Amino acid sequence: MALADITRDDVLAALQEWQSQGRDSFLAAYGFEPDLEHVLHFDGVVYDAPAVAAAAHGFARAEFGPLTPVSMPAADAVSEHLIGLGFEVKHAQRANTPSPGRQRDLRRWKATYELIKVAANNDAAAQALWHQVDSLREERIAEARELIGTLAVGRDLHAFVEGFAVWSRRPGPFAQHASSLPTWLGQLRSTAEGYERDLADLLVETTQTPRDDDEAAQRIRTLEEYTEGKLDGSRVPTALSVFWSTDEAGDWPILWPGGSEPFQTLGWMGRHLSHSERYLAFAELCRSFEPDDPGFAERLIGYLGSKQHFFGLGTTLPDICEEAAALIADYKPGLGYPDADSEARAAGLALQLRGAATLSVRSLHKPLRDATGLRLQETNLQTRTGQSKDAPYRVDAHATWALPGGTGAPGFRLWITRSGVAVGLHSGWDGPGSGARHEEIGGVVQQHLPEGMRFFHLRTTSSPDRVEPVGREYPGGEVYVGRWWPHPESLGRADFADDIVDTVRRLSPLVEVMSGKEPTPTGPVDLDLLAQLERFVAERPYPSDRDSWHQEQRRSLAQALEPAGLDAFDMAAFRRLLSGRAYGHPGTHSVLQASLSTMDAAGLDAFARALKVLLWGDGDDVARIEDILGEGMPAPGLGEAVVMKLMAVAHPGRYLPIHSLGGADGKIAVARAVGVELPKIDSPNRARLHVVINDRLRARLEPLLPGDPWGQVQFALWLLHKGESVADPERDLIAEAAAELLVDEDFLREVHGLLEDKKQVIFYGPPGTGKTYLAQRLAAALQPDSTKRQVVQFHPSTSYEDFFEGFRPRLDADGQMVYELRKGPLAMLAEAAEADPTTPHIMLIDEINRANLPRVFGELLYLLEYRSQSVMTSYRPDEGFELPPNLYFIGTMNTADRSIALVDAALRRRFHFVPFMPHEGPMEGLLRRWLEAHGGPVWVAGVVDLVNDELRRALRGPHLQIGHSHFMVEGLNDAALQRIWTYSIYPFIEDQFYGREDVLRTFTWQSVLERHGPKARAAVGEEPPPATANTASA
Repeated sequence: MALADITRDDVLAALQEWQSQGRDSFLAAYGFEPDLEHVLHFDGVVYDAPAVAAAAHGFARAEFGPLTPVSMPAADAVSEHLIGLGFEVKHAQRANTPSPGRQRDLRRWKATYELIKVAANNDAAAQALWHQVDSLREERIAEARELIGTLAVGRDLHAFVEGFAVWSRRPGPFAQHASSLPTWLGQLRSTAEGYERDLADLLVETTQTPRDDDEAAQRIRTLEEYTEGKLDGSRVPTALSVFWSTDEAGDWPILWPGGSEPFQTLGWMGRHLSHSERYLAFAELCRSFEPDDPGFAERLIGYLGSKQHFFGLGTTLPDICEEAAALIADYKPGLGYPDADSEARAAGLALQLRGAATLSVRSLHKPLRDATGLRLQETNLQTRTGQSKDAPYRVDAHATWALPGGTGAPGFRLWITRSGVAVGLHSGWDGPGSGARHEEIGGVVQQHLPEGMRFFHLRTTSSPDRVEPVGREYPGGEVYVGRWWPHPESLGRADFADDIVDTVRRLSPLVEVMSGKEPTPTGPVDLDLLAQLERFVAERPYPSDRDSWHQEQRRSLAQALEPAGLDAFDMAAFRRLLSGRAYGHPGTHSVLQASLSTMDAAGLDAFARALKVLLWGDGDDVARIEDILGEGMPAPGLGEAVVMKLMAVAHPGRYLPIHSLGGADGKIAVARAVGVELPKIDSPNRARLHVVINDRLRARLEPLLPGDPWGQVQFALWLLHKGESVADPERDLIAEAAAELLVDEDFLREVHGLLEDKKQVIFYGPPGTGKTYLAQRLAAALQPDSTKRQVVQFHPSTSYEDFFEGFRPRLDADGQMVYELRKGPLAMLAEAAEADPTTPHIMLIDEINRANLPRVFGELLYLLEYRSQSVMTSYRPDEGFELPPNLYFIGTMNTADRSIALVDAALRRRFHFVPFMPHEGPMEGLLRRWLEAHGGPVWVAGVVDLVNDELRRALRGPHLQIGHSHFMVEGLNDAALQRIWTYSIYPFIEDQFYGREDVLRTFTWQSVLERHGPKARAAVGEEPPPATANTASA
């Protein structure tokens, strides 16, 4: 006796007997108890699968009779056999009890979900559409179940794929999500050429409705493993869940591409999930919100993603803030949260708070822009209270619509705390050194504050009640003015959008006041320098090998400046001091260099004697410095920065290596950064200013790093640059870049991780795939300060001298040709990065493969990998050069000419390579997303995808595809499409099939449109254009 004896006809006979006897009599006749865990669905009736199998065995083997409960095989084996016969067997879903924290989250999220539900119920157009498609639900379900059953019986893969394509285009509740699958299934079928039966068996197994979450995950993984290396596995959950959703019980919602994005944005789902994990998380949320109809929750989340309406602030947001506040109370600086669970919980709550802010930013962007007439920009909120990875997680949320001008520009802000909600205008982030600017703005704003508005006092980022309404007088600090709603006045109200828009409209005249002044460059005045020093030592870090090199170089240079050394003047050593970076760069002094070049022996002796008086003469230092810079100047071009470097090298116990007085890193700026009181800086006696400020700086810094003038200056510069950040620490610029680029946020974070790993990446792919544009936008997100980014275009004649540095001719004051060492873009950016070691500096090298890379990089190739070491370069034989660890490279490379294969192997090892292919990875579907976002003809993306499929097959590889950027233009009408194809796309294809006229004819715009246009239009539910006279005659 075996299950193998039972045929489909035997089961049908048993079902007929069930129908004639009724369930109770049937079960009693065969001795079975009711089994609600294993049920068979057929023609709208539910049967107990074990009892049916037992009766069927009696029809199959009359000599043995029916099976009994004792002789019956395991229920899972029975189910598998019935499925193999084409029947649908479902296992009851095992309920997993969520943890208390998860239950708390689900209750909170349900409150927000109900706001979305109310909005959908009040949307007459949406309700009418849903009613229309639901009227066709039963008909579409019956057709889908017949498709699955027919595949199970006949294993006809071709008929199944073609039948599904027809079914997916029929109107009804499944059309929206199923319409994108026929192409994928067709591609899946094409991978199984010669093995169609194996794939049919796999689809029979995986399209059957799972019994529980574990089985659902297993089936997704099984099909995903089959598609690995052949197709995009992200479509597997969509394909399977479409079939599962046609089950009558309706326990399995459809997860379409991007369907989990709203949940992930709100912080209700994680992002770093496998395809099966993402589907199960999505299904769990849908079941939690709608236990009786998870498909309705799926529909409502799609409504949320498509409408972008303001549905109201969740009524449980104060509870989230309160719980986050309790967690941050246990956070200890330097130690963190008390345990991993607390930190994970704080991170989860911060994601939920950011999700609420993100939803508000997106939904109100257009209404606020229309109401004010201002070019407002959406922003993203950081989950932590600062940019450091060790900063605590936030306890509040704010949605900011910023004005153009960087993070220092004003912005309208909706701020949610545990006590209430504020809507107002914020003065922008200028770093900790912006107090004077805020004072100035605050005073002016107070004079023009509209009626009904008030100032807010902003507490620290970790404060549970960060926003405190204080009245109509400026309280100091950052300027934030607007209106206040204590909880729960603003919560759960869709019409709160009207209050927000009204408040912003009334505040908009103050924008000009807030953006009319430049920040005053003053630094913090009450720093706890000792505590800051500990951070400097750990974060920079200090001392590094490069710091040791500078100090060693100072000792070497000092020997040449000793009295005996000056008596035998060493010109080479002096030039090294003058033009090198050792112990601080004094700047470019071409006039002095030229003067020294023309001096005879007597002139050089006089020059050395003047230096000896400066460094070792009697009397006051100020007088000697003043004399050599004035009447006693021994050579034209000897400026004060060179003089002060000479003093710092020769007398490290007295002078700090800060050689300039003014400028971004000069003595004045550094003094402000460490809170030193400045003398009257408009004094004409610059020598005295140098000495006085130097002495006050030493008095301030010497107790912190005794006897280490180089370290004192590096600490002071660290403080200076730490307060100059142009990035608002509460904005997530990577997330903003991802939203603007229409790519997954995780992809940009992955590239960021690759940059942190090797310090250099290369984007490669066919032309027009957005490599350079994405590289520029990512660089701006990682370093908003444009002065710390550099773009270089490589070409076949690019040389080492162009890229790094080399001698260039010029005319001196007498009209004679002289040669001077000029720095290229790499040398200049490397020097900037070394001077500001705490912030990233990024070089973008466009079309990096067009140059002779070993020749252009030379010995610098070694430094790409060994950042902590230095090499002697071609033009710096006496001074080592190293690439700072905060200098990053992003290269782009077109692969249409197959030049990636020619890239030097040593170079390839030092870069991470990131593919940009139109058909897979982050670029897949990008054109479709862009056209949807810009109201363009979405069907064009389908045409491009289909042509790219043909090109990959014909050219045996992905590197000669059509890039999406050709079509990412506004106003993409029929004429523009034909023009783009004819003059941009077709010539590219013509190069690949040169001389093959028969093939080229198939790639003209007219041929492509006729071949792929109808299919592409149908896939997006668009009717073909009406036939013209020309098309009719054709």
